[in-house]
Amino acid sequence: MKFQVSRQSQGAVSKNPPCAGAERGPESPAWPGEYEWLIEVDSLDALMAFVEKHDGAIGLFTPEEDETHPTLEIFDDEEE
Repeated sequence: MKFQVSRQSQGAVSKNPPCAGAERGPESPAWPGEYEWLIEVDSLDALMAFVEKHDGAIGLFTPEEDETHPTLEIFDDEEE
C-alpha cells in the first residue's frame, strides 16, 4: 500500500524527503519547488517496522477528498 509521508516539522510538502526511502511525488501547486513524498509498504509487518523505526511517533490519517493516498505523519521530538 502506498502512503503519503510527511514530517511534522516540515509540513505536508517539502523540498527534502521526510525519511529514508521516501520517493518524490508530484510538485505542490501551492508551493513550487516543494513536493509530496510517498512510501510504499507491502505488508502490515512492514508498516509496523516503519512505525517502530520512528519510535512509534506516527500519525495515520485517511485521505481527504482531494488526496489519493492515506498519510503517515512523523512526529518530531523537537517540541518540548
